[in-house]
Amino acid sequence: MTAGRDAGAAPGAGQRHRLFFAVVPPADVRQRVLELQRRLDSGGRAVRPDNLHVTLAFLGMQASSVIADAASVASGLEFPTCRVRLDSVGQFGRGSVLWLGATTIPDELRAFQRSLVAALTEAGIGYDPKPWQLHLTLYRRLRKRPPTLDPVAVEWRLDGFDLIESVGAKNGVEYHSLGHWSARS
Repeated sequence: MTAGRDAGAAPGAGQRHRLFFAVVPPADVRQRVLELQRRLDSGGRAVRPDNLHVTLAFLGMQASSVIADAASVASGLEFPTCRVRLDSVGQFGRGSVLWLGATTIPDELRAFQRSLVAALTEAGIGYDPKPWQLHLTLYRRLRKRPPTLDPVAVEWRLDGFDLIESVGAKNGVEYHSLGHWSARS
């Protein structure tokens, strides 16, 4: 584990933290997604390149003590190195969110996501139980329909996952990694 902050520390005992587990694209994938995002400009609020991610499990608002518990859960799991091809664009939230997804999700990634939520359940850590859908949000609050594009394909080698805290900032939110767990070799 590599921690952006000491995952064992409980900052501000009474504080609550908006947490989620995610896979975060490396710089080369973020650049390709950013190029696609610009081509799809739909007048909405673009997700900043440093906030791009695919959520594995959304924990929501949690007490500070949950950070260490969630890090412990993550440390007990093995993330499989795998490849994803981001090749589909879609919308949800009554068409207000535009996302990039994968037509085919590797079995080992799907199994890891299920193992993660099972481990969270076993540890008594709450999470959003909605069915998981691999997607990377490009825009929120769309104002117009996005243009139709030729087929897209962004190749991404997944090599680990993070526990992330969403923190309010002047221009929206910032995502801070509280811990990173690398894939098994």
